[in-house]
Amino acid sequence: MKKRGSRTADTSAAQRAYHTLYASEPKVFDDPFAIQLTGPAWRFCLKNKWIVRFIERQYDWTMPIIGHHVARSRYVEEQLDKLLEKGFTQYVLLGAGMDSFVFRRPELSGKLAVFEIDHPGTQTRKRDRLKKLGIPEPRNVKYIAVDFEQDSLTEKLSETGFQADEKTLFAWLGVVPYLTEASILTTLKDIAKTVARGSELIFDVLYRSAFTQGKGTMTGRKLFRSTERKGEPMITGYDPDDLKRLLPETGFELTCVVSPDDFTNMWFTGRKDGLKPWKYTYVVRARVK
Repeated sequence: MKKRGSRTADTSAAQRAYHTLYASEPKVFDDPFAIQLTGPAWRFCLKNKWIVRFIERQYDWTMPIIGHHVARSRYVEEQLDKLLEKGFTQYVLLGAGMDSFVFRRPELSGKLAVFEIDHPGTQTRKRDRLKKLGIPEPRNVKYIAVDFEQDSLTEKLSETGFQADEKTLFAWLGVVPYLTEASILTTLKDIAKTVARGSELIFDVLYRSAFTQGKGTMTGRKLFRSTERKGEPMITGYDPDDLKRLLPETGFELTCVVSPDDFTNMWFTGRKDGLKPWKYTYVVRARVK
């Protein structure tokens, strides 16, 4: 990844902003801060309805990706609310990008410690953007710069106020497909040995078929080409059976697989805009043994 960090982080924020501003009701995920956290070019485009309509025609292949993005975000935050009732006190966003959780949920500032972990370049860009916009950083969030391909997550967390004996939810969204398998395994092991037993991890994954059949679809062809041009190619996929074997080796147990069909049944059936998540990506929930 380049020194300036992830370009796809801005794109993800723009997709959440588009959904918030222009998708049919009911919104799957409402993120009013997303348009502020994406880059100035995206903000200009998204505020111009004529440009938005042009983008909708020219980039309609992105709609299944937007469907997945808003579904995964809603799922994670709904699970977090349930876990807070079970005594979870920490929330770690691995590859936080331009996530806006701490700004949307100020009522949790007194009972939930939030740790945003990301590539130094991405994190610096986000914090500079917040400063220019005059948006203060909430007191319950700590930013930790980590390059997943080089740094130890355990060491980075130990340098902060992270409490290893407190139950924690880790959200790892939009990251795994871009990492090598070695980096993925190292990160999983680091999490499992760092946190309290019973802590949880939610992450999204590409099916292996995304690299074959998926690439043959309009969405897949454009998506893989787009990420490659940004210098952030997607390189790793797993099927659920792979994770059933792999996760126990890293200290986790697989507790839930949420497929595109599951998400469709939850939030997308009967939508006027026809929005549905891409069928080659899914969400996994796992627990530290």
